[in-house]
Amino acid sequence: MFHPSDSRVALVGDNFKPGSGVHNPAFHDAEAPPNYHWVLEDEKTRTSETGGDLSWRKIRDALRNGCCTRTAWRRRLPISYWLPKYSWLDFRGDMVAGLTVGLTVVPQGLAYAQIARVPLEYGLYSAFMGCFAYTVFGTAKDITLGPTAVLSLMTGASFPKSASESDRAHYAILLSFFVGIVQLILAVFNLGFLVDFISAPVISGFTTASAFLILYAQIKTLTGLSFSADNLIDHTEGYIRTIKSVNGWDTLMGIICFTVLLLMKDLKLGKKPKWSIPKRRWNILREVVRTICVTRYALIIVVATGIGYYVTEKGYKGLSIVNTVKGGIPTMAPPQLTWDNRTVIDHFKVVGSHIPMIVLVGALESIAVAKAFAFQFQYRIEPTQELWALGLSNVLCSFFHGYPVTGSFTRSALKAQSGVRTPMGCTWTGAFVLLALGVMSPAFKYVPKAALSAVIMAAILILFEFKIFRDLWLINKKELLSIGVTIIVSFTTSVDIGILSGIGVSMLLLLWPIARPSIIANFKESTYSSHPQNPVRGKRVIHTDVTPQGAIYFPAAEYLRDFFRDEIIDRDYNEMSVTISKPGNDETALDIAEINEEIVFNGLHLTQSDYTTLRALRATVMNCAKANKKITFINTDPRVLRIVLPKEMRSKASKENEEVGLEISTIVLSESTAERLASVSRKSVDFQSYGGEKSLVSDDTFAEEILDVQQKQPME
Repeated sequence: MFHPSDSRVALVGDNFKPGSGVHNPAFHDAEAPPNYHWVLEDEKTRTSETGGDLSWRKIRDALRNGCCTRTAWRRRLPISYWLPKYSWLDFRGDMVAGLTVGLTVVPQGLAYAQIARVPLEYGLYSAFMGCFAYTVFGTAKDITLGPTAVLSLMTGASFPKSASESDRAHYAILLSFFVGIVQLILAVFNLGFLVDFISAPVISGFTTASAFLILYAQIKTLTGLSFSADNLIDHTEGYIRTIKSVNGWDTLMGIICFTVLLLMKDLKLGKKPKWSIPKRRWNILREVVRTICVTRYALIIVVATGIGYYVTEKGYKGLSIVNTVKGGIPTMAPPQLTWDNRTVIDHFKVVGSHIPMIVLVGALESIAVAKAFAFQFQYRIEPTQELWALGLSNVLCSFFHGYPVTGSFTRSALKAQSGVRTPMGCTWTGAFVLLALGVMSPAFKYVPKAALSAVIMAAILILFEFKIFRDLWLINKKELLSIGVTIIVSFTTSVDIGILSGIGVSMLLLLWPIARPSIIANFKESTYSSHPQNPVRGKRVIHTDVTPQGAIYFPAAEYLRDFFRDEIIDRDYNEMSVTISKPGNDETALDIAEINEEIVFNGLHLTQSDYTTLRALRATVMNCAKANKKITFINTDPRVLRIVLPKEMRSKASKENEEVGLEISTIVLSESTAERLASVSRKSVDFQSYGGEKSLVSDDTFAEEILDVQQKQPME
């Protein structure tokens, strides 16, 4: 390391290559750059601070920068940044990607509405308005907002069992409105960081449990069974009870659709031509196969709908079809807050308990998907702005009879693979859904229910995560507890309670090291004899070093007191005789005449501790004094010592000596001088008991010894 007083530093040698950090044409064109003698002429440093304790200044700055500047208001409209630069290439890429996703979202919207227990057209109502809103307010080019399997499951679980289809539709709209309002409030106060408190194992457990529950529940529709169930146990009982009522035609339709979807998912042609096909035709064939695979959900629904139409027109009764789907584009209207002579408060009591979890899961899913694609394609998103976009989308969806939406991973991945370039791709997806509602609605009533179940089952397979179990087993087995609790509770009760239980276990694992911090106490017992040749009387010295391995906070205050009481203060050393071995295997009895105990507490981390902890440590110091046990503090901040040390123990020391001793005790110790300075700094605050009187012993030469040690240490 160079000395700070050096005004110029020379770097000479072959290892330093000019232009290696920044491209310079002058060096790029030279065949053999000369070996320059580089001299430092100027140097600038900059410090950037982030995080830390919450303060009013930080809150004020966050509010001012978030809503009171022109730049902040412009950030609320990300479209103002990319729309002026929009090009023909952007238009073509967004159109292709948006229409491709539209072919997928139409069948998935119909299928997910079935999970949400609302009329099928509500799945399409939810699929278009979020796309339009995200085009204006979103920051990720790849995200597609709309109904998802997990959020549809949570929406359906929020309705009362006895609610009619009309009531469920009203509750779904009301839920979308309230969810959007809460998400907007979170965005206003920049509270998007709250989703960071949900650990990856809890998220994986939640998505895996949700995917399995959806898959398990769709077997009922795929096989033509009909019964009501809320959890895994209820579904199992229902399957056992109604297994004799399986509809063979529904089962055949569902299995065929599901199998074809799985085969088309993995169907692809390589770049190298086969079967003697010319390369040009081979490339065309590859594109055709790829297009068919990308639009597999739409193709399956089209074919299945054709079969359903034929069966219905011929009068066959074996295949279960949807029968009723309301056609046309929905009219814009505010959410209906009152119906059936019940107020908005009455309705809020029904669905209000489910709002926080839907808000949390929706925000988590959307932001996680946005971050994943932003990382993959190297662009930046703003989580707070994503909350704005999501909240506005849900509020606007409620005005067009939609239920809560979020970012879809499968459709976003398809959009990215299709070459989307800006958020304008969402507009094309929303326009295609509107076209489907206006033109193709009459055909939706012929869609077989088993085909919709097959679409759902094939689409949610991506949600299963099994690799994480192996990773957690190898890295951190404790986190298997949080993922296991999430899955088990979700299976036995509901996904809402499951994710809450997982968050609770995860927070317990997070807070456990805070409530029970690592404190290392090294005990050393030394026995001394009065005479080497004729040891009859002896003295025992018990030295204890107590070192917290980190800051101690108020949940661990009582734990610290109990540790001192059980391990140090109440430990009994009443053995007044010991037997020592001498050379030649001779044993000699030694009577202990004196026992000296010394406790050394390393307070290096106490500066980060809170007031409750320091008060508990103060009580511990007083208990040590009452037990006639000497305690010494090293590496401790003077402000901390003024709280930890009782007033009566400091009153006998002069103000001058107290200031000198306490200030010097806070010197940051280097590795090479730690042991020597520690032995010196113990003299600054050394509590001893003589005949029950407590006093603070100060050494007049303490400052001189510190300076002497530092002067002998070379500059680093």
